[in-house]
Amino acid sequence: MKTVLIVRRDNIGDLVCTTPLFDAIRAKFPHADIHALVNSYNAAVLDGNPNVSKIHVYEKLKHKRNIFSAPWSIARRVRLLLHLRSLRFDCAIIAGSKLQPRVVKYLQWIRPKHVVGYVDEPNSAPRTIDLSVPTDSTQGLHEVAATFRLLTRLGIGGEPSIVKVYPRTRRDEPSFVSAQQLYVGVHISSRKPTQRWHDDNFVEFILQLRQRYAAKVVLFWSPGAESNKRHPGDDKKASAILSRLNDPNVIAIPTSTLRELIDEMTKPDIFVCSDGGAMHIAAGLGKPILCFFGDSDAEHWHPWGVPYELLQPASRLVSDISVAEAIGGFEKLLARVKHAGLGNN
Repeated sequence: MKTVLIVRRDNIGDLVCTTPLFDAIRAKFPHADIHALVNSYNAAVLDGNPNVSKIHVYEKLKHKRNIFSAPWSIARRVRLLLHLRSLRFDCAIIAGSKLQPRVVKYLQWIRPKHVVGYVDEPNSAPRTIDLSVPTDSTQGLHEVAATFRLLTRLGIGGEPSIVKVYPRTRRDEPSFVSAQQLYVGVHISSRKPTQRWHDDNFVEFILQLRQRYAAKVVLFWSPGAESNKRHPGDDKKASAILSRLNDPNVIAIPTSTLRELIDEMTKPDIFVCSDGGAMHIAAGLGKPILCFFGDSDAEHWHPWGVPYELLQPASRLVSDISVAEAIGGFEKLLARVKHAGLGNN
């Protein structure tokens, strides 16, 4: 196997869950060129990954700020697909735990020698996918394990490794991590309404972290206006929380880009967030996580490879998680981390 293309066109967490594939393929084929086809929204997940030879990026139309530039975006995508065809890949992998018809269409342009992917019915598999895996074999599996199972068609077995993302090292800026004080990262943004916690809960939760542990808190959010339909932000929510706390030990870090979020998330010792891209990035950085789950499958999407405590109310609404439950989950997580000798505190 000389050249491999891994395609993952989904969200940030999906691509983080795919990172064990790059490790395993590199171990099996140490001299292979391992390429990735991703989108502009999630591409930074692979920045600095030593097992990725080349990252190819396209922009989804829904991520365009100017709808009038859509024809140019389509033209660039066609050029990219034709360039990928010229590379004559030995194999392409449609990463993910289900059939992805859009990716199948891309690969019809790229024309790799072999394609690995999930199919619903083997007898009705698209001709493009000649190395298929039935989707019903993923039942009960985490997204990481389900995606990793695709590699059986390349003779790769065993269990997937931990997920990994790679921050940039910045020698000019000291880390927040201290042997004397606990730093807790709290991410307040969530794309799904069912995954959002109320401002009052964040304020009370942070106050209790300060009182119980004298912890410093690093507050993360996606900047911008809530009314922005394409990229809604939480400046208003963050401002309300910060003004009510009025505490210099609560450090505000809005992150405008995924690259910036990854770099800044190296600072806390423990991370608190709802299910989403930031949660999987925290796992990729090896952070213990207290996570809130709303209307999503916790068995399939929980943090992979790190200590975590998961809270999911029967209502499947994060807003129904009480501050007392969150503090209880945090205490359990902190006790586990200390017992295992992880972290710096």
